[in-house]
Amino acid sequence: WRLSGRGQCHSWNPCLSNTCLCSTCLLDIAHIYDNIPMDEVAAHPESSRAEAEPFELEMDTMETEGLEAHGGKGPDGRLERRRVSPLAWGVFAVWTALWWGGTGVCAALFYVGVLSFTASAKTGLYFASVWLNACLLPLLLPSACSPARRRHVMHEVVAVWMLSYATTNALWEIPWVACWGWAFNGVSTLAEVEAQQEWMRASPFHMYWWVVASFASVDLRTVNGNGTFLALELFAFPNVAATALFFWLNARRSPLRYAVPALSFGVPLAATFIFSFSELFAGLPNMAGGVADTLLALVWTQYQYMLYPCVCAAIAWRLLMADLARAGRIPDLRPPTP
Repeated sequence: WRLSGRGQCHSWNPCLSNTCLCSTCLLDIAHIYDNIPMDEVAAHPESSRAEAEPFELEMDTMETEGLEAHGGKGPDGRLERRRVSPLAWGVFAVWTALWWGGTGVCAALFYVGVLSFTASAKTGLYFASVWLNACLLPLLLPSACSPARRRHVMHEVVAVWMLSYATTNALWEIPWVACWGWAFNGVSTLAEVEAQQEWMRASPFHMYWWVVASFASVDLRTVNGNGTFLALELFAFPNVAATALFFWLNARRSPLRYAVPALSFGVPLAATFIFSFSELFAGLPNMAGGVADTLLALVWTQYQYMLYPCVCAAIAWRLLMADLARAGRIPDLRPPTP
């Protein structure tokens, strides 16, 4: 993507093979790229895809500045497709590898007999509860300090939370629901759960039981056929669907993309409130351990589902109103930029 003098300015960056990085030319890059003659491309073989990759990263980093100057729209007049930056994705990947990797180590140590079921499962739950705070990571990156990238960072917070929530649904709630009707027959106490340890260690294929029964180390509703517990876990399916819908609408640059987190926050909020307080009001009959285990079951693994949906809904509402105003769906009441 060499501009070769076709850009509207001369602010060249020598580190990127004379690639223009001003906001004006960034907005015209698609048009310029489509209209470079093939003979000119052949005359500049050094302008390869390998040289374009650094430019694309820089464009992702700088696109917000130019788009803000054009009302938040791309070169074709449509709303921009907001992306989680490569840096934010990288930090999220490292964060995930650290805490989910720790959970995997706990499972491996249980399998080889180093840790008991309760010790390994509880440690894994603590790791998962820490990992669920991943949506705060974009706020700790250098880009969070840039006013021009404010909406981009807000999008990253919402996207990372929705992806994190859907991941827990896919890795635990949905498999648990699939196993609920047949995997826990005759099991209702922690002693009966621990009695399955040798069977779980007999084959790697039996370790699925460690996954779906892990929450029973602190909450016996996991295995004793509690109907309220089952009904609440069924919300995992619409949540995964809502997450997929959000990313699909964002890819299509729909002005309604942020309506998904803005309007669906009440589901995890209400479900988590019922999950924790129904047990509390009943006198904690299903809590398997002491105070620390009860806090792990009802607080440390649950507060994220009440706090972050509300925070993301507030963020998403602002982004939704801005998108609707840009798309002309509602009046733009913001004062003009001086």
